[in-house]
Amino acid sequence: MSIERNSPIPLYFQLAETLRAAIETGAYPPGSKLPTEGELCEQYDVSRSVVRQALQSLAHDNLIETERGRGAFVLERKVPIALVQQLDPLLESMAKAGFKLTTRVLKQERIKPPAHIADEIGENDAIFLERLRYADGVVFLVVRNYLPYSRFPDLLQSNELERVSLYQYLAKRYDAVATTGKRQVELARINEEAIAAQLHVEMNSYVLFNREVTYDQNKQVLEYYESWHHPDRTRLTIDLHRTY
Repeated sequence: MSIERNSPIPLYFQLAETLRAAIETGAYPPGSKLPTEGELCEQYDVSRSVVRQALQSLAHDNLIETERGRGAFVLERKVPIALVQQLDPLLESMAKAGFKLTTRVLKQERIKPPAHIADEIGENDAIFLERLRYADGVVFLVVRNYLPYSRFPDLLQSNELERVSLYQYLAKRYDAVATTGKRQVELARINEEAIAAQLHVEMNSYVLFNREVTYDQNKQVLEYYESWHHPDRTRLTIDLHRTY
């Protein structure tokens, strides 16, 4: 596939789809290294920012993993297993389990999100939250939320997020109730020094990694988030029900 410059489809998306097709057809088998950013720029005559956005999109879809100083490598395909889970605020679910949840807000900013996140929240203007969550005073979770700025502009100035859950704030302030969502959970290696330091683990350690898009009662996007759970302080419990 070639890049069509007159197409309304963004260049990064075209490049991502071209690389995706190459991965899915076996041109780049699991474990193989993709061409470098410079090689992709030259091969497809696009800028480095376009290449980086395309690689971010593939990493978001679990097709590749990027390693600093080494490049991007194709991952083994993972078997999807669908499970139904209760969409409860973390504050409530931890209280039920007998833990005291506390929160520290690290960042609360208006940003231009990465392209794949802008696609998820439906706009290129986002409120970015980065928070540390503690169970009985011990950090166990780093979470990053991206919310559409046009829907929740007052969130940028809110000082309530260390006292109430984000879902409680959105329901009370905007009548936007977290109702449904699509969550992916997997084991992943930490490749960001900041997250490793925040969780007090080594770089490339395996952690429980979540990503989710959440929708409100009107099926509008509420948020996109990513979270990293400390491997020794989190246990995933799932209630199973068979449908006849």
